[in-house]
Amino acid sequence: MTSRRFYDTGILAATAGFAMFWAIARAAVQSITIDEADTYLVWVARPNPSHWEAASNNHVLNSLLMRLTTGLFGATHLAVRAPALTGAAIYIAAAWALCRLAASTFTVQWSLFVALVYNPFVFDHLVAARGYALALGFLLAAIAVAAWADARDWPRTQAAGAASACLALSFAANFSFGIVNAITMTAIGLWACARTQRPWPRVRCLGAYVLPGALVTLLVSAPALLHWPRRELYYGAHSLGEWFGEIARDSLYRLNPQIVNPMLLKLAYGKDLLIPVVLVLAAWQWLRGRGGRLGYALLAVLALATAVHWTAFRAAHLLLPKERTGIWVVPLVTLAAGAAANQRRALTVALYCLSLYFLGCLRLDHFREWSWDADVKQVYGVLAYYNHAHGMRRVQSYWMYASPLNFYRVASGHETLEPIDGVIPTPGGLDFYVLNSVFQADLIEREGLHVLYRGRHSDVVVAIRPAAEVAFHRDTCGVN
Repeated sequence: MTSRRFYDTGILAATAGFAMFWAIARAAVQSITIDEADTYLVWVARPNPSHWEAASNNHVLNSLLMRLTTGLFGATHLAVRAPALTGAAIYIAAAWALCRLAASTFTVQWSLFVALVYNPFVFDHLVAARGYALALGFLLAAIAVAAWADARDWPRTQAAGAASACLALSFAANFSFGIVNAITMTAIGLWACARTQRPWPRVRCLGAYVLPGALVTLLVSAPALLHWPRRELYYGAHSLGEWFGEIARDSLYRLNPQIVNPMLLKLAYGKDLLIPVVLVLAAWQWLRGRGGRLGYALLAVLALATAVHWTAFRAAHLLLPKERTGIWVVPLVTLAAGAAANQRRALTVALYCLSLYFLGCLRLDHFREWSWDADVKQVYGVLAYYNHAHGMRRVQSYWMYASPLNFYRVASGHETLEPIDGVIPTPGGLDFYVLNSVFQADLIEREGLHVLYRGRHSDVVVAIRPAAEVAFHRDTCGVN
C-alpha cells in the first residue's frame, strides 16, 4: 500500500513538474504579444513609477514585479514573464494540494489536476506577462490554505490571516478578481470565526483575519484603486451566455496536430460535448448531496460572485466578466466537479476525457488570444537585418504588431530603428511595411509590394517597395 501511494505521488509530481517546465519553455520561446509589450513599454520601462497608475492594462502587482525582474536581468522573455511564472508555480502547487484534498483516489486526483492546470485557456494566462497568473495563483492558494486547515483542524485564525493576504495579493494582481476575492474572503472569515462564541475573541479573530489583507491592499493596490477612472471599465460581456460560453469555447481550443495523430484529430468534432457532459454529471451528484464540503463551498462562492456581477450589470451597467476577466470561474467549477467525482465512474471517465483533450492542446508557438503575434520575434529579426545591412530606419506597421516590435526595439538597443507607428498603412508612405496579409491584401497588391517574409504561424508579412529593394540590392552588390 505504501509503495502504491509513493508511485501515485510520483506520477502526480511528474505531471506538476512537466507543467512548470512547459510554462517556462513557452515563456522562453514565444514571441512577446501586444498586451505584454504595452505593459512593459507603458508601465514598466518608463523611468517614472508608472506602475502605480490606474489603467485597465496596468495589473499593479505584475507591473511592480516585472519592473524588478527586468531591472535585474534586462528585458528578456523570461525576465518579462517571470512574475507570471511565479504565479504559475503558486497555482500549480495550490492545485496539487487541493486535488489531494478534494479527491480520495489517485484516478480522480490526476484527472482533476490535469483539468485544473492544463486547460489551454488557463495555461496561456499562466505564461503571458499579465496579472492573471498571479491572481489565479493567490486565489487558489487562499482556498487551499483554508481547506487544508479545515481538514486537518489547524488553527483557523492563522490560516485565515494567510488566506486574507493571498486574496489581497490576488486582487492587486488583477482588479477583475475583486468580487470573487471579496466573497471568498467573507466566506473564509465566517469560517474562521465560526467556533468562537464570545464577542471579544470573535473581534480578535476578525481583526487577525482582516489586517493582513488590508495591509497588502494599502501597500500595493490603493494608489491605483483610489484614482480608478470609470472609463477604464469598457471591456466585458453583455449576458451570462456570452460570459460562460466564451469560457467554454476558450477552454476547448484546438488540438495540436503536431502531437495528436490525424486519426484522433477526427474525434475533435465532438469536443463541444465534453464540458456539458462533465457539468451535467457533476450537477447530478451535487443535487444528490455528493459534492463534498469543499465542492459545495466553491459552488456557493461561484453563485454569489455571479449574482453580484449580474446585479452590478443590471443596476450600475457594469459589464460582466468576459474571457480572461472571468477566468477565475474555471478553477472553481473544475474543483467542484472533481470533488463530486469520488467513486463516481461516469463522472470520472468524463473528467478523464476532458483532461486528455487538454493535454492534446499543448503548444509552444502562440497564445490563443494573441495568435496574430506568434511570429513577431522573427519579424523583428528581418527588420534588424535590414537596419544593420542597409541602414533602413523607418517602418510602418499594422496595429497588431507595432507594440511588440517596439518592445524588441527597446529591449535590443542594437538597432537604429525609429519608433514604429501602429496606424493603418496608407499609399505613398514608407518603403518598409509590417502588414497582415489578409487585412491588407488590397494594399499589398495595389502598391505592388514585394513580400520579404511571411509568418509561419500567423498572417504577418514584411513587405518592401520594389524601388527600395532594388536600391538595397545595389548597395549590397556595390553597384553605382
